[in-house]
Amino acid sequence: MRTLTDRFFAASPLRVFAGALAFAALSGQTAHAGAKKPATGTVDITKLHQEIAGFGASEAYYQGWLARNPHSDEIYDALFGPVNGLHTDFLRLQNRFRYVPDGNFDKDAVDIVKHANALRTSPLTIVMSSWSPPASLKSNHDEKNGGTLAMKNGHYDYAGFAQYWRDSVVIYRALGIDPTYVSIQNEPDETTDYESCRFNPSEAPWNGESYAGYAQALDAVYRKFQELPSPPRLLGPETIGIGYGNEQAFEKSMNFQQVYAVAHHDYTGGDKAKPETYVPAMQAIKDENPGRLLFQTEYYTEGGFETAEMIHYSLTVEEANLYFYWPYAWPSTASTMLTVEDPADPAKWKTPHGWGYTDGYFAMKQYSYFIHSGYHRVEARSSDDGILLSAYLSGKGDKLAVVAINTSASAESSIKLKLGGFAQGKSRVVRTSFPNKPERFADVGPLGADGLLTLPAHSVATVEIVK
Repeated sequence: MRTLTDRFFAASPLRVFAGALAFAALSGQTAHAGAKKPATGTVDITKLHQEIAGFGASEAYYQGWLARNPHSDEIYDALFGPVNGLHTDFLRLQNRFRYVPDGNFDKDAVDIVKHANALRTSPLTIVMSSWSPPASLKSNHDEKNGGTLAMKNGHYDYAGFAQYWRDSVVIYRALGIDPTYVSIQNEPDETTDYESCRFNPSEAPWNGESYAGYAQALDAVYRKFQELPSPPRLLGPETIGIGYGNEQAFEKSMNFQQVYAVAHHDYTGGDKAKPETYVPAMQAIKDENPGRLLFQTEYYTEGGFETAEMIHYSLTVEEANLYFYWPYAWPSTASTMLTVEDPADPAKWKTPHGWGYTDGYFAMKQYSYFIHSGYHRVEARSSDDGILLSAYLSGKGDKLAVVAINTSASAESSIKLKLGGFAQGKSRVVRTSFPNKPERFADVGPLGADGLLTLPAHSVATVEIVK
């Protein structure tokens, strides 16, 4: 069975597209008499696709709203707990190190990692990205508003940038945060009024603008990292999206001997409200990177159901190995998995304990709770295009997770799963209906007779089968 470190995985994409079902509403795990004949879902565990690294999200800018909440233990359990939480395996952090004498410069991140790991049997895998290096290394002397690397002796200061990254890793390790993966720049193709730093794919002018070269910066950081014991693995280029040409230009500039996985975000490439429109861009980035690992490291959409669809297409079309939501916990209900309120002003809280769930949380949980590092996606096909189907086999081969999505907004449907060697295994069905319906990661019992799975309108069901 091929592993992530082999850096190769099966190339056959599973193409399933959203559609609409038009049959009458059903309820529960048993179809009503007279209902339309169930679809057929076939799972073949002998046909392996990519290995899954895992699922995760970021914690940036509002770390303190999580860490300092008087009920933070509840939030930590909801996010990282293996029983009640998302059971994710990854955390993406912002590099906040600056050359100032402050040993507590990122104490909230330290607190988050400490409490998350206390709930787990193994530590979270840390991905660290930089939104901007220190202002002293920037051409505009400002961490915000774009800019690029500063010049030193007539050349971009790649050496200073690389030294900054090396020093960051040393300091974070001393604090108890050891990044396994590093992305040297979050969205290098984007200028923002918050922290950002622009790069061109290389030093050559690109799109009429001149910036430091991403390829040169990556090379400098890679070489400096080799001075460290167990150097972090580099990800890149972490562009703002796919399907618009920028990611291709950056990818072509990189030395892939220095990059562990191709990383990108998904803010371009399709219509957020219609995840199926991302399929051509996802297929393209897969085709551009044969044999390479693909990490989707940041994305959100306001709808929980659309989040579930987006995860499906990322895993089955792009064949991504890793999927990240944007924030674990933020004030915004539109872009986060858990909402958190200002711990300094509890009188204004709209929730009893200053935090709450969103639909995006439950969409992610339908995958992250059951599918972990070492699982492989296996072949899964639905006879009905209106039911999106994917399946994941544990590394030991003793567990199978099947995720089914009913894309109809109005009609309930059902599907009979053909599970091969897992047909006689012990099953559990967990289901979420969107939006804001009472059924949120609800345990609805075992799989029905003959593998029958019932799917309410706009719902996601995960079937876990244990041999």
